[in-house]
Amino acid sequence: MLLLQFQAGTERYGLDIEQVIEVSSLVSLRAIPHAPPEVAGTFNYRGTLTPVVDLTALLTGLPSRPRMSTRIILVSHEGADGRSHILGLLAEAVTEMTRCTKENLQQPVVSVSGSSYLGDMIFDKRGSIQVLDMERLLTRDMLFTLFPPEVSNG
Repeated sequence: MLLLQFQAGTERYGLDIEQVIEVSSLVSLRAIPHAPPEVAGTFNYRGTLTPVVDLTALLTGLPSRPRMSTRIILVSHEGADGRSHILGLLAEAVTEMTRCTKENLQQPVVSVSGSSYLGDMIFDKRGSIQVLDMERLLTRDMLFTLFPPEVSNG
């Protein structure tokens, strides 16, 4: 498995590269009034209005800092209604990939309510990297906010 690494606060996390469409440089985002703090805004990705969730804000409560290594990770998300959506994930220190095998992954020893998206961990010479489960990352309410159901006009 190949993981795209990023950082939230002082901790390192990873996303399975198979879930990633593209990594984009940080662009200007249009803020969404009254949105939850982890919703960074929207931007035009190849002609499609795309919502962006700030992973640092989601994981630490503090927004991502606009640094040279801060990026938007574009992933595909299939909604409960079967529609496929593109979602941007804002993250810091998106500069490395790490290869690991399933045998090297270890289950977390602590399970916290509301954090089912925190998956297995791997260890290297710099410490640990926790893999995020994209299927569980966003709550139902957050998904409804980002991708409201289509309203029929008939």
